[in-house]
Formats: sequence, C-alpha cells, structure tokens
Amino acid sequence: MNHSHEIQELSQRGSKPLDQEVWRAWQERNRLQEGQKAVTRMKAVKWLCIAVLLVTALFFSQLSPYHVIVRFAVALGALVVMMQGLGTRHYAFAASFAAIVLLYNPFVPTFLFAGGWQHLFVLASVFPFLASLVCMNAMSRAVSPRESHTALV
Repeated sequence: MNHSHEIQELSQRGSKPLDQEVWRAWQERNRLQEGQKAVTRMKAVKWLCIAVLLVTALFFSQLSPYHVIVRFAVALGALVVMMQGLGTRHYAFAASFAAIVLLYNPFVPTFLFAGGWQHLFVLASVFPFLASLVCMNAMSRAVSPRESHTALV
C-alpha cells in the first residue's frame, strides 16, 4: 500500500493525517518534559546522597554496623552522577565521583567507619554532591530551556 493511498483511506474514514507541525510540536514538548524529569531525578539522587552522608556524619559511631548500606547508597549515587558527568562531557565531575565510587565501594572497603579522620572524610564527601547541585543550578540559568536536560550535571 503506498503513502497516497493511505492518506486517501484515512480521509474517507473521516480522519485527517496528522499535521507535521503539530507532530513536531508534540515531540518537542515531550522531549522537554523528559529532560525536566531527568534533571529532577538527578537532583533527587544528589540530595539523597547528601542526606545519607550527613546522617552518617551525625550518627557516625551508631551506624558502624550498617556501613555496607551506607557505602552501597553513596557509591550507587556517585556512580549515577559519574555516568551523567561522562555523558555530558563534564570530566572533572565524573572523575571526582569516580573517586567517591572507589572510596565507598561496598565490596572492597577502603576505610572503616571509626576514628576522627574517617568522620571528617564522610563530611567532606558531601561537598562534591553540593558542588554538582550548585553548578547544575548555575548552568540551568545560563542554558536555554531547549538544551537544559542535556547540558546539566
């Protein structure tokens, strides 16, 4: 069946073919909505990691038995942010989050949740996530809405 025959058949049924401008506008609107959802998901991952790290810093000695859960949550969040950094070509962010993934690796722990410097290390781990959020907000103001979902870390 050729294209003109399909259009003729549609018009006989009372339907009209979809206008290309309407279709493109619909696609663009959906692309923007998906981009906004991706940015929201990234913010949620970063805020969740910040919350886990701050709770761990506050209740450091009590959370020692749960260090695997903390490590898994932070490493997974850092891995997600690292992959986004690679995808958007923000290699400095990707490298810093790769270091966090390695340091919080739940399978091969690099440090224990005991002692003074480890406590400070957990607190310091909040800063890359905060820096990423601050940069993301600054970039979202500078980038037009059409490009916002691809240019943000």
